[in-house]
Amino acid sequence: MEKIQGIVATTRADLHGEKFPREELETIACQMREEYIPVTYEHDIRNAPIGRIVSAEVIKLEDGEYALQCISELFSESESLETLTGDGRRIRTMDQDIKTIFVKYDRYDRTLWNKEGQELLRELSQISGEKEEPEELFKHSLGPVPTILICVGVFAAGQIAKEFFTKLGSDAYDKLKNAFSKYFRRKISSEQILDFCFSVRQYSTTFEVHVLVVNPSEQKLNELFASKFTGLDELLGSISLSESDVAKVVLEYENRTLTMRYAVRSDCVPLKFVRAQKKENNGV
Repeated sequence: MEKIQGIVATTRADLHGEKFPREELETIACQMREEYIPVTYEHDIRNAPIGRIVSAEVIKLEDGEYALQCISELFSESESLETLTGDGRRIRTMDQDIKTIFVKYDRYDRTLWNKEGQELLRELSQISGEKEEPEELFKHSLGPVPTILICVGVFAAGQIAKEFFTKLGSDAYDKLKNAFSKYFRRKISSEQILDFCFSVRQYSTTFEVHVLVVNPSEQKLNELFASKFTGLDELLGSISLSESDVAKVVLEYENRTLTMRYAVRSDCVPLKFVRAQKKENNGV
């Protein structure tokens, strides 16, 4: 594995006008030392990790400002799953049960700054049983693809689709569908991603399942909600997740079908799977 060193954030204003207090940099550095942080191109969830952050510290710059300096390991296709095994640290995964939904969105998603975007966020907040305000996500990238993350869970493996509909109830389920359908009814000029994140418990482990809707349209969303995520449990059941220490599975909904994009091991290493009835082929 190739190791690279770089600065990922500073107390100076960046191109977004964002400044990090030194205390926040110290907190992030501590987290990075305790658990693995995936390195992903442009923070785009459609892309599998290309490496992991393995070390971080806050350093003082010559001008008196402070910077978060990280060391990352970049994966090589020539390496095996065994040689890429980590040191015991794991990716942080969502394992908190949520009464209905919890929404996160990109801080720099300008499409949510207008009247329609603010109305969508209000409606999503009202659907949450605890009236939780949507939370901003910060992606330190020049051009992140705007993403709305809908967190739900925890669910039992094999019962995700059924339990999701039961947990929300038909009324809240319809409100969620109508809110997104209305918002995406208008033409969106830029790329957008709708990410449904389910926390799934299998035996003694918990992993995330992400269902992506890329460039959502009213028709695509109506089809997805009408299906009640049919096929999700069958697809997950056809691959050997429990044997591979999987922390995250990323699927995409397109043309009324769910397809597998990639999975990630708990140490950030990407995995590929084929259906269980065929010979399993895991690799970087």
